[in-house]
Amino acid sequence: MQGESSGLADTRSRVAEDTSPWRDKDILERAIAEVGDNNYLVAAHLGCNEFSIRKWRKVHGIHRSPARGSATPNATQRAALGEQVSREEMLEQELRELRANITRDRSREVMDARILESVESLVQAKTPIYKPAAVSKQYAGTAHRFVLQWSDLHACEIVDAEAMGGLNRYDWDIMLRRHDKLSNAMFSFRDHRGYEVDGLHIFGNGDMVTGDLHDELRETNELVLTEGTIQLALDMAEWIESLIPEFPWIQIDGVFGNHGRRSKKPQFKQAYDNWDWLFYKILATRLGKYESVRVNVSKAATMPVQVFDDTILLWHGDGVPSNMPGVPWGGIQRRVKELLETHASLGRRIKHFSVGHYHEANIIRNALILMNGSVKGPDEYALARFGGGAPAAQNLFTFHPTRGLTDWSHLDLSEVQ
Repeated sequence: MQGESSGLADTRSRVAEDTSPWRDKDILERAIAEVGDNNYLVAAHLGCNEFSIRKWRKVHGIHRSPARGSATPNATQRAALGEQVSREEMLEQELRELRANITRDRSREVMDARILESVESLVQAKTPIYKPAAVSKQYAGTAHRFVLQWSDLHACEIVDAEAMGGLNRYDWDIMLRRHDKLSNAMFSFRDHRGYEVDGLHIFGNGDMVTGDLHDELRETNELVLTEGTIQLALDMAEWIESLIPEFPWIQIDGVFGNHGRRSKKPQFKQAYDNWDWLFYKILATRLGKYESVRVNVSKAATMPVQVFDDTILLWHGDGVPSNMPGVPWGGIQRRVKELLETHASLGRRIKHFSVGHYHEANIIRNALILMNGSVKGPDEYALARFGGGAPAAQNLFTFHPTRGLTDWSHLDLSEVQ
């Protein structure tokens, strides 16, 4: 560099010759004089880390202070004197904050990657034992498609029948048996339709695990959250596998809910730090060798998917402000209006919204909003706060290639207790 001092040139020369130049007191003092009394800058100048600089400053007795012979007060002294904060101080503070944020976020990403890698190394893909259903030749009409809304399993939660006055009972075994009934209901509807069903599209709308957001859940859950998430993925892989011989192909698209989040308060950065997200990833790994099965997992809270020419936006449905008890119809419709406008500004036309969270199977505003029920059904909280809740149910829709949504089937699961 033009104007570079001979001292700096000499320092860099000695740095090139010595792999640990900061151990030399003269080099360390000269570097501090050249770049200033900032350990980060000194470390970058000498090609080492701040820990080494702090260590060898202590060894040599070089304390943090202005350069020798300088009468300029340091930041602490300037603050004590009440002088105006300099641009340099503000930049140094901003640098420290940015580095702290990067370190924290990166640590979380590394931890998530380690967890996922460990789980995937332990959970092996199933060896295929079924072949997908062949395309039927018995129907002359247009093939339709089944779309199953699949959400609010709240796996691990126990609903006590005595505390519910007999209105509902729920545990892991009941959850699995309700999935058996779900399968049988889909097969029955398919077998009694006058057209071919060319495939099964499953919308995973979240709250697959019940989580431990509340202390009472942590104390009463049937399994701890880590074990429950993995076991749910293994059991649901078995359930999906049982559907493979019945449909030519199966596609699962999943978004996360609020119960699976790993923070007490809702978070908006890296919101996919959620046990639902891990559940979908393990499910995808477990079914990875089946060519007729595809699992898509979203890191975003919403996920647009295609059913023929229609775009459906998957979303759990939480975070909608409302002071109405039960399902916040007004809040949901306001939020949907905002989402419609946002996507329209990007040139994307949303035909339907697939929503979970409220545990009440319904269709709203001429089927603009497809609201799913729950596999769990009502619980002690719903009984105490709202006087009950909707029975366990899931939605099954039928789509035509050009006419779109043509049928809604309400799959009642409540009799399984």
